[in-house]
Amino acid sequence: MEINGSENGMDGLDSFPAEVLTLILELLDLESLLKCHDVCRSWREHSLYESNYLPHVLDAYNQLTHGTRPLPAGLRGPEKARHLKELIKTSISALPVFAECETLRDIAVVLHRLDKSWLSGSNTSFASLNHGEIHNTHVLAVAIDAKTGSIVTGDSGGVVAFWNISTGKCYHQCRFPISGVQWSWALPFRIAIEGDIMVIGTPFGGAVVAIRTPSGGPDPFLKVAEIWTNGGGQIASIRIEGTVCILGEVGQVSFWDLSRLVGCDDEVDTNLQIPNIMTIGTRSDVNGNAMDASPAHSLFYRDSSLLVGLAGSGIQKIVSQTRQTLSVKKQLWELEPSHYIWLVSGPEIPGIGDIGCSRLCPIGDGGDILVSWADSSIYRMSSKMEDLVWEPRPQSLIPVVDSPYKKIVGIYARGEQVICRIKPNAIEMFLEDGTLVNRIPCNYGAISCVAIDPAFIVVGTREAAVCVYYFAPGRQITAHGQGPSSSAATNTLRSTSLERKHTYKRKYHEAMGMDLETPIVVNGTVIGSDGIRAATKDISKSGSANLAMGSKAKATKVPVPTP
Repeated sequence: MEINGSENGMDGLDSFPAEVLTLILELLDLESLLKCHDVCRSWREHSLYESNYLPHVLDAYNQLTHGTRPLPAGLRGPEKARHLKELIKTSISALPVFAECETLRDIAVVLHRLDKSWLSGSNTSFASLNHGEIHNTHVLAVAIDAKTGSIVTGDSGGVVAFWNISTGKCYHQCRFPISGVQWSWALPFRIAIEGDIMVIGTPFGGAVVAIRTPSGGPDPFLKVAEIWTNGGGQIASIRIEGTVCILGEVGQVSFWDLSRLVGCDDEVDTNLQIPNIMTIGTRSDVNGNAMDASPAHSLFYRDSSLLVGLAGSGIQKIVSQTRQTLSVKKQLWELEPSHYIWLVSGPEIPGIGDIGCSRLCPIGDGGDILVSWADSSIYRMSSKMEDLVWEPRPQSLIPVVDSPYKKIVGIYARGEQVICRIKPNAIEMFLEDGTLVNRIPCNYGAISCVAIDPAFIVVGTREAAVCVYYFAPGRQITAHGQGPSSSAATNTLRSTSLERKHTYKRKYHEAMGMDLETPIVVNGTVIGSDGIRAATKDISKSGSANLAMGSKAKATKVPVPTP
């Protein structure tokens, strides 16, 4: 075939058959493909084909969902592209960054911009949502509802608030009633939302199950049932897999059937009974030796296996002993109630006790997981290992925190490119090889909970703050602040109430590493929090106040974490 494009000043692309051009463009990475659009008219025309972007967008979708929400089998060509566009617009992000995308190329452009923002480690804008004093006590739980573009938060007073992520406004707040305890409402210790189902776990063994209001009434979710576990301890973690709710408790995990809630019409029964499928204890090690009951702080389910992160440095893998003999793939709760529990212990940390715990999260779309041990180090574990080994690599992916703030609130992997480690005083961002790219400080109090969306990070703090760090270029809430979360961008956003909360207690705590909530014993005398506060005020009046406040002093400086 003769190509004469170069003779008349053309690039020769029109001389190739369309099938060949498609194959050539499909070999390009996404950034090169996007650049083809700006070369010339003929390149632009060929770069707009949907088929060029389908593999890139599909790969990004699988990465962001960690392979847990595959497209239905059997879809081909335009049908697959149409289904993929619908999923990305409705279930990937709560922020409507894909709302105006009409083609796969539009989606690819947005994904490319988001990737660049995350890889830089710098958020594009910041907002503090709790200006209406919706929460006036510790924020215990936060969840993201991608279907309605909302953030759901719960505090230690039982208040559950719903925030519009685009405007930063709270459009509803309520308390969910619960029976059988000293409280008349549920204390939202953990919140999980999947589709139209929301589960609120409490610290006293009960959980509230709610569904999205079918008729679009004033309440976003309507309570339909309660779950009471036989353990009676705190619901430390929640995971919803399809129509099955997995609750991580103290010394056990339990499985509950939510299938009756799927497809409910306007006549919703508000007193449903949720069947218990099975309960598996987590108190024995691999040799059957008894262990102290430990809360199941983290759950990760995949391929009929459940990984449980425990307090201290421990992980348990729960599988069925009949799993290997089945030809038809079944879920763990569909198999016989006879299971293996393998215990994996992380690094020894003297004196860590229940302060830390092992946290799990998926990375990539191949089934690998990240494990954050109680000492704050992070390792990557392969899903292809027959036996669970706590150190598949000779070195940790992310090393131990070298500061008093070793406790980890959560970890998250954005696909396979960026890893976030959330500490009480900051969000650390790493590349996939463990290289630190940025540290985003939080100066609204100690971070107590976190939820991460492909376009933003939201945290709740012990100072009743709800903070959002956006990574979507062009998205900002002008009324609540804009620009990266530097001290200049965030210090001016504190409400009067929050300003009062930032007292000598927190500054002395950060500088000296003391816990003001725990009494101190000196020479047999118990000094409570009031005594510590009084002593702090006396110190602030003296010349040594500079030491406690972290400013310049003649004495040796005490390092103060970045606000």
